[in-house]
Amino acid sequence: MGTTRCEVTVDGPIARSLLALISSRFDRVSVPAAAVLVVEGIDQASVRALLILLWDAGHDVLSVTTADPGG
Repeated sequence: MGTTRCEVTVDGPIARSLLALISSRFDRVSVPAAAVLVVEGIDQASVRALLILLWDAGHDVLSVTTADPGG
């Protein structure tokens, strides 16, 4: 699996401190809504690491969508 776009919806707003940590580990992070996180250019191992960060912070992950922007 190459680089992808990953959108994760969690059970509540993501704390600013957690967003700062995620932004320090991944290059292109955006938060289009309080409980939605989008990371561009992420590989499969990084998706797993992102989910673990969210789970370790106490979030329940409601949905995960990945897409290859190149096709």
